[in-house]
Amino acid sequence: MSSPRPNKILHIITTSGFGGAELMLCRLLERNDSSRHQQAVLSLLTPHSLKERIERSAPLYTLDMRPPLPRIGNFRRLRTIIRDYKPDLMQGWMYHGNLAAIVGATLAGFKGPVLWNVRHSLHDLAHEKLVSRLIIRLSARLSHRPRAIIYNSTASIEQHQAIGFAADRAVFMPNGVDCALNCPRPELRDEVRAELGIEKDALLIGMIARHHPMKDPENLLKALAIIERRLPAVRLIIAGERFDQTNQPVLSAIAAHGLEDRVQLLGQREDVPRLLAAIDVVALPSAWGEGFPNAIGEAAAAGVPSVATDIGDAARVVGDGGRIVPPSNSEALAAALVDILALDPAERQKLGETARQHVTSHFELDAIAGRFAALYDLFLDPDNRKTSSPDLLRRLSPSGGAD
Repeated sequence: MSSPRPNKILHIITTSGFGGAELMLCRLLERNDSSRHQQAVLSLLTPHSLKERIERSAPLYTLDMRPPLPRIGNFRRLRTIIRDYKPDLMQGWMYHGNLAAIVGATLAGFKGPVLWNVRHSLHDLAHEKLVSRLIIRLSARLSHRPRAIIYNSTASIEQHQAIGFAADRAVFMPNGVDCALNCPRPELRDEVRAELGIEKDALLIGMIARHHPMKDPENLLKALAIIERRLPAVRLIIAGERFDQTNQPVLSAIAAHGLEDRVQLLGQREDVPRLLAAIDVVALPSAWGEGFPNAIGEAAAAGVPSVATDIGDAARVVGDGGRIVPPSNSEALAAALVDILALDPAERQKLGETARQHVTSHFELDAIAGRFAALYDLFLDPDNRKTSSPDLLRRLSPSGGAD
């Protein structure tokens, strides 16, 4: 007797760059049980940074869209890919991917479940670009169409429902943190610092992020200018896409604060778990937009305490393993960083251990991947086809898995 074929899932995402949503999708694909779910990815824009990593786990299609607006040919290709792949379930990622999933389902005559995945918090809509505001408003009007809307932060659920997103579709699924890959590695501390040219006894702040206005690096640079008056041995490294020597605005801001000898821009790094071994405290100075900040979760798993602004679910992720401060408040950010940097090494290590215990208990990647798989199975079960979304979602346990 042959085994039933695995259900086919098509993920539709804006792009394949080094963003939090893209990385989370990669991690889910890498932990997929192919006997249970056969998965593929459709990138609206031309794939780049994570292309090869995705392709190691799943077929990757693209519409090769060119901003700002899709063309007729993009819609035709979207319809063709869906009809050819014949998914049983479609999962949108981020606002553009969510809308593409709904449009594609309509064009292709797809009758299966469509799920959305919101990875952004709405601290203030005024922060968003005009086109983004329009897409978010349109998404609110269409939010009754997907069977479920996955949010990676509880703050995001409240914020989106306040502007009209369907309340009876919400599911909380935090990001997962690979606590085996990201783990304390004190034996690498001196080695990594030597490679970076940083003194063994320097107090090192790290920021791990892609360059985007919402990350507000200027806030951290202002805080560093305050900190160095009290702690002359302080240093800062910033690693992430476009935080490199070609980024003239950031270089100019560093120079304006007289911090040229204090700050290193490392660009995109493939060895962040190793890099964390050299860092005393991780800073996330974001002004808006964060849902579940991966950088904080990964730092905590590595035993590094964090200071983060109170955006999205940063406070939930930090727990008792760091400090939370108001956004756009350099003085508060500086004071919290000094608070941790002034601890003796043993006290700072204990704080890092608290951070790791919190993340491993609540956000371990394999557990989160299992919760995604359980959600997919809930909507793929033929017996549930006529069950309303609210009734199905009530069957989920508080942790997000199916009862």
